[in-house]
Amino acid sequence: MDERSPILVAIALQRLIYVLACRRGKRQFMASLQPVPHMVSVILLALALAAPALAQSRGAADSVMVFGGVASETNFTDLLISPWTAEVNAIGVVGGSYAHRFGTVNELTGGIGHLGDDLTVEGEAGVSARFGDEDLGEAWTALYLRYDGLPWNETVYTTIGVNTGVSLLTNLSDFERWRDDKGRSSVFLHYLGPEFTFANPENKDLELVLRLHHRSGVFGLFDGVVSGSTFLSAGIRVRF
Repeated sequence: MDERSPILVAIALQRLIYVLACRRGKRQFMASLQPVPHMVSVILLALALAAPALAQSRGAADSVMVFGGVASETNFTDLLISPWTAEVNAIGVVGGSYAHRFGTVNELTGGIGHLGDDLTVEGEAGVSARFGDEDLGEAWTALYLRYDGLPWNETVYTTIGVNTGVSLLTNLSDFERWRDDKGRSSVFLHYLGPEFTFANPENKDLELVLRLHHRSGVFGLFDGVVSGSTFLSAGIRVRF
């Protein structure tokens, strides 16, 4: 994987989000966000040049991530299947998180076969701030299961992460209340943040992260809330 690849992906993602927003009349809001991915690209380039190229089975166990994103009015399931169809909203988010890898499933359970070597368990805690049409803070904690046994990983080191966790807002979200069929909202909801990561196989400590930053009531399990909110997000993770 060329060291410029994460930069090109970040710019391409920014362009996609900008085009989707302009198609829906949110040009002014998204124009204000346009410089952000370019700054991210500069940071990626600096880190790629400064970080040592280390061939290893996977990156270091501890990590920090910074990210930004935009809210979507599209159903979460539809976003999983076809994220390019997202209808974006004039609410943005920026945030950061810390994560620690506890080990592989085989290391933690005593062994479940070859698959257990490709699955790792991580804990994450993070905070974020919403801006634009909504001004709220969020904190979450989650447990991730990550798979990195993909056949092309010697070319582009790729991982897929799924999680379960909880999310706490500083106040009720009008956006989430509007999306709920019964008009309900809660500061405390379930957190789900499925993600893909991409890295140079020779430097797995620097990752480009694409994540659906999602919180919901899990069909009414949390406080009777059915819906929630989803943010299309992209970020940088550095492992150490």
